[in-house]
Amino acid sequence: MEPPNIILIITDHFRRDALGPHTPNLLKLAADGTRFANAYCAAPLCQPARTSLIAGMYPSATGVCGNQSDPMPDRLRDDTFMHHLRRAGYTTALIGKHHYVDNYGWCVDATGQDETIRRYGFDHVFQVADDGENGHNDDEYTHYLAANGLLETFRSALRAGGFQHPFEAEDSADGFIGRNGIRFVEAYDREQPFYLNLGFIGPHPPYWHPGELTIDPAGVPAPIAASDEPRTRERRAHYLQKTVLIDRYVGELLDVLRRRALLERTVIIFTSDHGDMLGDFGQWDKRFFYEASAGVPLIMAGPGVPHEERLNGPFISKLLVSHLDLYPTILRLAGLEPMRDRRRPGRDILAMMRDVAPAHDAVFDELATTAMIRTGNWKLVFDPDQGGVQYLFNLAVDPREEHNLVGVAGYESITLGLLERLLAHRIRLTQFTHMKEEQRPVTRVQVGGND
Repeated sequence: MEPPNIILIITDHFRRDALGPHTPNLLKLAADGTRFANAYCAAPLCQPARTSLIAGMYPSATGVCGNQSDPMPDRLRDDTFMHHLRRAGYTTALIGKHHYVDNYGWCVDATGQDETIRRYGFDHVFQVADDGENGHNDDEYTHYLAANGLLETFRSALRAGGFQHPFEAEDSADGFIGRNGIRFVEAYDREQPFYLNLGFIGPHPPYWHPGELTIDPAGVPAPIAASDEPRTRERRAHYLQKTVLIDRYVGELLDVLRRRALLERTVIIFTSDHGDMLGDFGQWDKRFFYEASAGVPLIMAGPGVPHEERLNGPFISKLLVSHLDLYPTILRLAGLEPMRDRRRPGRDILAMMRDVAPAHDAVFDELATTAMIRTGNWKLVFDPDQGGVQYLFNLAVDPREEHNLVGVAGYESITLGLLERLLAHRIRLTQFTHMKEEQRPVTRVQVGGND
C-alpha cells in the first residue's frame, strides 16, 4: 500500500467532552475510525504540549517547559517527525496556529519567524498566531484583515470584549484557517503524499464566535464541584459554540477530500494541545492535571486505522494513549520504522490496537515540578513543592474526580505503588533533561496533601 496523506488537525483548549451533537462532522469522523477515551497530552500547557507532540519527548527532554520557552535545541528540532516525513518524500505544510516558539514574540512577529518554523520540518508555512491576544499580531490573518479593511473593526471588538465576533464565520480566524487548509488540499497536485498540520485557534479564550449562540446554556452541564452560576453556564455555552465553527470546517475539509477522491488515501488525526477547566473545581484555563485539562480528544480515521471492533456505532477505544504515541504512529503510517530511542517512550497506537505491540499500562504527564501517572483505574498527581502527593483518584468509580483519596485509610499501598512508579519515571528523565535546574524532576517524597 502506498503511504497515505496525513492530516493532523490540532485545536486549542478542546476538552474531550466537548464532542457532541453540536459537532456532527467530528462524530462522523469518529464513526469512520476510532475515538480514544483515554488520551492525554504530555503537559497541560500550550507550547510544551505541542512541542512534545512533534518531538515525541516529554517537556523535560525537549527543554520546552513553558509558554515563553526558547525553541527546542537545533539537534532536537531537526528530528521532529516532519523531518522524517520529508526525507521519505512527503510534502509538509503548516497552516494556522502552531505555538512552537515563545508566544509573545511569535504573536508580534509571526511572519518574521517563518524561517524558524520551517526548521521544524515544514516545506510550507502559513502562520496565524492567536485570535484574541491583542489584535496587533503580525501574521497571515491580520494581513488579510488589513487588506480587506477589517483590521480596525477587529481591534475595536477585541477592546470591547464580549462573546460576539465582529465578522461572519468566513472572516473569523478559524474560518480563515479552515478556508486556507481546504485551499491547500484543493490545489495539491503532486504525486508524492502530503502531511498537513492544520492548527485551529479555538476554542481557546476569548469565548467569542460569529453568529448567534445556538447552544442553550440551560442544557450545558454544570461545572464539577463548583457553584452552578448562570454566568458559568453561559461561558460554557459560548465555548462550545466555538467548537461548532471548527466542526463546520472539518466537515468542509472532508467534503473536499471526498470530492478529490483523496479520502480513502488520507489518514486524519484530530486532537487538541490540552483541555480547559471551564469552571470545574472553580478553575478556568489549563495547567491542571484533572481530566478536563490534561485529557485530550483523539480521533483517528483513514487507511490502516482498525475499526473492526465497531458494533452499531463508533468504536471508542479504552487504550491509554499519549500525544507522545503520535510520533511513532505517524512514522509507521508513512512506512517508516521509528528508531529505538530511550528519549521517546511512545508506542505505535495502531500496533497497540492490533495487539502487535504491548499496550501502555501507564501514561505520564508533567509540568515543571508537578507530575501525573495514570494507570488503568488510578490517577496520582505529585508535586514536591506543594507537599508531595496532591491527588489520588479511582477513575473507575469516580470519573468526575470528586473524591480525593490522599490520606484516606486503606489506600496507602496504592498511593506508594503509584508514587514509586512515577518517581522511577521521573528519575529516568533526568538522563535526557534540558530543563532548568529549578524545573528538574526531583525525588523528595511526602505522602499526603497540604496540611
